Amino acid sequence: MGNPFEYSQYVTISGRHSEPISGIVKVDLYRDEQEILHGFVRSKAEQKIEYYSNRITEMNQKYGMDYQAFQNRVYLRAAEIDLEEWNDLVLWGGYVKAYRYWAQFC
Repeated sequence: MGNPFEYSQYVTISGRHSEPISGIVKVDLYRDEQEILHGFVRSKAEQKIEYYSNRITEMNQKYGMDYQAFQNRVYLRAAEIDLEEWNDLVLWGGYVKAYRYWAQFC
């Protein structure tokens, strides 16, 4: 299948091993670096979306309502300060904001 050739001083690769690489180039799986980076960002964004979606779902279940309804409830009861609810409001708002940010990459 071809004579072995030396790659630099460190590795000897036979002609057989270079054929699949040339096949990949012919198929053109990754046209350029932009495409690879886009795939990486999309993959990372999907992971982040899943994480924040799970956190939002936990908050929905904890309070039995969505973020907007919970926000209205906390603001309307501003005279009665419940620190746990205020902390959850800030966290939940961060989850929603982060979810929306990462969703724009998908």
